[in-house]
Amino acid sequence: MKNASSKRLSEVIFNKLVERIKNDKYKVGDKLPSESVLAKEFEVSRYPIREALSKLASAGYIESFQGKGSFVINHDVSDTFRQHAYGRFSEKDLLDILEMRTIIEVEAAGICALRRTEEDMQLIEDAFHKYIETHQDEYALGIEPDYNFHKCIVQSTKNQYIIKTFENLQDIHVNALSYSLKLNIGMVEKRESVIHEHEMIYQAIKNQDEYNAKKAMKEHLVTMRKKLGDKRCR
Repeated sequence: MKNASSKRLSEVIFNKLVERIKNDKYKVGDKLPSESVLAKEFEVSRYPIREALSKLASAGYIESFQGKGSFVINHDVSDTFRQHAYGRFSEKDLLDILEMRTIIEVEAAGICALRRTEEDMQLIEDAFHKYIETHQDEYALGIEPDYNFHKCIVQSTKNQYIIKTFENLQDIHVNALSYSLKLNIGMVEKRESVIHEHEMIYQAIKNQDEYNAKKAMKEHLVTMRKKLGDKRCR
């Protein structure tokens, strides 16, 4: 394994650890071997081990505690993502709320493109660059930078009711983001596609292009809803 790239090593190690969890070599509640023990076993440095463990945590297989180690919390995460995304909401509730969010944010993007000040644009630009910086790490979720980018756009509308409605949807927004972003963990092409979607929104707002700001926001949010299983999207 020594001659492979760090990214490739972490992927191989991740898959081997997932196999062990699924086969109950590591049962729910078990503590995984330490980074140093795993590094010695796989004959690698601790860096790819750390990457693999980070991906396991993001995928919902393990939970890590500072100073205590990593513990198995699920042996099969096929349904875990949806349970996390829906939380106290039913599936229909989630999809209905996201449909309403699409209506709000598409219009908000158009209004933002027309009304945003230079100060607003600086905040949006900072949020966008922070988003890009975070999402260049293929194992990072980046929920907060993603949410803040959308929040800056909504706040730039200067419409207190749009802003308040957006804020009231924060919980479901963050839960849906968590589920959607976890689907892209380690998927370079998918992550690049989502980054491109955000860039299209950013550029349209920067150019004060109302039509394309709305178009780009709609394409981005509809894509997310499709990932979450909304068959009503076209």
